[in-house]
Amino acid sequence: MPGDRKMARAIIGPGGGFVFAGCLMVLALGTRASDYEAPGFATGLPVGGIAMLWLLLRGARVLSWDGALLLVVGVGANLVLGSKPELAVALAGAVLVQTVLGVLLLRLWCPDLWGCGGQRPLDRPRVLARFGVAMVVGTAAGAALATASWTLLGDGDLDLGGVLWFGRNACSAFIVVTFGLLLGQRITSRRPRPRLLSEATWAELAAAVLFTVGMYGLAFSFETLPLAFPLLAATVWIGLRFSTLLSATHSFLAGVATIFLTMTGIGPFAAVDRVEIGYLLAEFYIATLVVTGLGLSTGRDEREALAAELRRTKEEADYQGSVRQAVIGSMNEGLFVLDAAGALLLHNAAAAEIFGLAEQELTCELLAARSDRWADGTPMVDGDRPSSRALLGETVRDAEILVRNGDQPDRVVAVSAMPLPRDELRARARALVLFRDTTIEHARREELAAFAGVVAHDLRNPLAAIDGWTEMIADELDTGGLDAELAREFVSRVRSSSRRMRELIRDLLTHATSSARDLEVSCVDVGSLVAEVASGRHAEKNVTCGPVPPLLADRVLVRQVLDNLIGNALKYVAPGVEPRIAVHGCSGKLGFVTIRVIDNGIGIPEGEREQIFDEFHRAHYRDYEGSGLGLSIVRRIINRHDGTITALANPDGPGSVFELTLPAYDG
Repeated sequence: MPGDRKMARAIIGPGGGFVFAGCLMVLALGTRASDYEAPGFATGLPVGGIAMLWLLLRGARVLSWDGALLLVVGVGANLVLGSKPELAVALAGAVLVQTVLGVLLLRLWCPDLWGCGGQRPLDRPRVLARFGVAMVVGTAAGAALATASWTLLGDGDLDLGGVLWFGRNACSAFIVVTFGLLLGQRITSRRPRPRLLSEATWAELAAAVLFTVGMYGLAFSFETLPLAFPLLAATVWIGLRFSTLLSATHSFLAGVATIFLTMTGIGPFAAVDRVEIGYLLAEFYIATLVVTGLGLSTGRDEREALAAELRRTKEEADYQGSVRQAVIGSMNEGLFVLDAAGALLLHNAAAAEIFGLAEQELTCELLAARSDRWADGTPMVDGDRPSSRALLGETVRDAEILVRNGDQPDRVVAVSAMPLPRDELRARARALVLFRDTTIEHARREELAAFAGVVAHDLRNPLAAIDGWTEMIADELDTGGLDAELAREFVSRVRSSSRRMRELIRDLLTHATSSARDLEVSCVDVGSLVAEVASGRHAEKNVTCGPVPPLLADRVLVRQVLDNLIGNALKYVAPGVEPRIAVHGCSGKLGFVTIRVIDNGIGIPEGEREQIFDEFHRAHYRDYEGSGLGLSIVRRIINRHDGTITALANPDGPGSVFELTLPAYDG
């Protein structure tokens, strides 16, 4: 209520109570010439509406100065109308009771309405119904008290006085309170305000006004003809096409005009034999206009509000749908939703890509046909499928399956599936299935398992040798027969085994870091690196290097490449043959440099020139020691530079040619 009270006082000012009091006195003076025999029941005085609007806008309490002033004005008005003093007090009390009761009921039943405690306008039929009932109950209570007061204190027969009281006050409450609250809410509401004309135009409003004036002129000019019914057409027009405020304004002006013309003896209602019957008919006619107009306009307002809310909801749903599609479409993981009937309800492009299908080709049957084995190759039973388990309510995490893509290599895919809310309309379970391509991860795990096996095997051999030779040293020491020459032999063997282990560990560390280290590219002089590697291996006489264009590469990693290739060329030579290694290069195509490392070694078997780049592959494992990681490291480094490496036979004699490409430096 504080907000309403502040806004109301902004409209009517601090002296608003006296304004309302003055209005009531003026209206009392204007209607004191009524022909009705019961003073205080004069049909033209709209006490009910003005009094209720007064207390609502003033935010008055049950016991307040406004209520006391209303009582005083009521007594004065009834005295002016000719009532006896005691009857004037009783009738004024009836007005105060009906006003307070109506206001309390409005605040109780319509708390969201502006003027009654909230900020909303009168824009819904169900609120209009509560609004009307509150005023009817209040005025009915006032009519009952007024009738009882006249019966006890009045003179003569009241006849229709109670009904006239109810009709006059209920009619004025409908007209005045509705118009006042709607106007107040419009004035005090923040901009932007709803359009006053709703969907109509000013031209249509002018036409409706002219039609109303014409119909009133027609209906009130021919008093003996029942032509009041066309007036409803104007009310319907205004109610259907214009805002509730304009509808209330139309009803207010039409009601004032009807009462004024009837009181001055003009129109069909004044032509009735009994004046009180004419007033009563006019009042209920006005009530019909008000209820019809407000019912239509509030119904239209509610429909417009619902339509606007529907549009907002649709826009929000469309936006959420576009966001969902964008999120799902941008996922690298495959996603689809299916139901228990085998219908594929939703999927993304990544799912089609993982299964090697076009999006329009995706069906549950085809997906099942391409994913009927676990990652280890064992067949999959339908009931064990992650999607089948999710449809039964189970959540599955990262189950690895094998996906066959026709002509493409098979993929290993990690599948997670979880149940979704059940489709109650079709009585079907639903499930969400996510696919993540783990082919590389799976291969790395397999590689790691093989790596661990080879490491365990290769480390075990030098350790066993060291253990054996140290045992022999200990045995010789125990017997006291260890001579210097034998001791040197034993120590040499131990050192050889430890060197073998050290080299293996070095290769393992290089292998582990060759694909993880960030590239630091710069201009690389291959000739200086070749000289550095040859010097480090004390093979300056065995290695020659011709002109090689500068590279744009990581110097440390390129040195590892050259060290591995030159080291292998120095090691893999026939007994009694002095190794000869030649390095030269030339500019290749598309900004790359082609480098060839040529040796005179034992060569590579023809069927193994590609396999030698695999981890732990050793073409001459029986005759030469090694970890089988050197060339694998070389290929990783070359691949990281977007280059290539190929092993070829030496066309000029025994040995091999390693041809590799690396980016050229164009500075």
